[in-house]
Amino acid sequence: MIRHILKLMWNRKRSLAWIFIEQLLVFAVLLFILCNLSENIAIQLAKGTVRMDNIVTVGFNSYETQQEDEREESVVQLRNMLERMKEWQSVECVSITYCAIPGTCITDDSLRYRENSHRASIKYCDENYARMFSLSISEGEWFRDSDAFSETPPALITQLLADNMGITGSAIGQTIVFRGRTYRITGIVEAFKEKLNRVQAAALFMPVYTKTDDSFGSFQYAVKYKSGMSADFSRAFYTEFYRYFPRDEFQPELIDRYKMRKQEDFINVTVLHYMQGIPTAFLLIFAFMGTFGVVWMQSKKRMSELGLRIALGCTPARLQRIIIFENLILTTLAMLPGLIVAANLYAFAPKGWEWTAAVGAAVVLMWLFSAFSAWYPARQAAKVQPVEALKANQ
Repeated sequence: MIRHILKLMWNRKRSLAWIFIEQLLVFAVLLFILCNLSENIAIQLAKGTVRMDNIVTVGFNSYETQQEDEREESVVQLRNMLERMKEWQSVECVSITYCAIPGTCITDDSLRYRENSHRASIKYCDENYARMFSLSISEGEWFRDSDAFSETPPALITQLLADNMGITGSAIGQTIVFRGRTYRITGIVEAFKEKLNRVQAAALFMPVYTKTDDSFGSFQYAVKYKSGMSADFSRAFYTEFYRYFPRDEFQPELIDRYKMRKQEDFINVTVLHYMQGIPTAFLLIFAFMGTFGVVWMQSKKRMSELGLRIALGCTPARLQRIIIFENLILTTLAMLPGLIVAANLYAFAPKGWEWTAAVGAAVVLMWLFSAFSAWYPARQAAKVQPVEALKANQ
């Protein structure tokens, strides 16, 4: 049957050329959109997105307008306030960081491992950081603040950075060099993503107290309050703040609740999916209408041939299958150039399941689109009466 259909298609190659070109272009665009969409979904589903629930940053707005000696005094007062906050019933933990609060600062730099340089996202943090952002340690343990003053301070790296560095076996105990100082790896963070729609970071985590080239006024102070105690924490914070800082000279920094940032990330991801999904839907609809119209017109032109087939004993069901299979085979042939290009791209830059899923979804959608666009014209053609068809085309 397929051989017979191929022969019929060859005899009508000129009339089928437009459908072939249309479906070739539709498949190329569809494959491109689905590859981007699947890659974005893979990024969002990947492990390591930090949990930002119940986390705020604290500080004051008038820091930049102060003299240097006043800044130092203000920082000391803020640090004292943070120490007192650790005792509050509404507070779970307090963390001091530098460029380590997710989404607020990204600092990439080079480290050296066995004479080779590797890029990493640098994070200075304290012993409460892993607890603050619910990081999963797959190997080893998080460092303590007191370890920062040892001759070889501790550091943690993400599994992605360990892979990039080519570490085989256990990374615990291995040493790296960053800005002339040697650090000892004490743990592996399973994965670290600063935002939902951002790829995993190859990150290096070091004790905040090893950073001596900046004042503590530039550091960030994060507090995690207990679930259901947001109002209690806010009241206590403002009361405590004005115990340390005069109301007429200082204003507290806007307490940044990362729950809103999490919602913004979700909205951005949703908008991105709509921006990719809506054009894809319209592309398929217009392509369906075009193919449907062409198949319908060709069925009308072939009425005498179709009527003759029925007169010679071809059943309506078989005739319907022939028309649908013609369209499916034409669609498959139109997809071959795109599949060959995609296979070559995959060979040079292999990816994970998202590439296979995108190609599979594009092929299935094209087959469904082809079958449905030919189904109704095939059904109507199968109802033709041989005598009427032959008379209409005399």
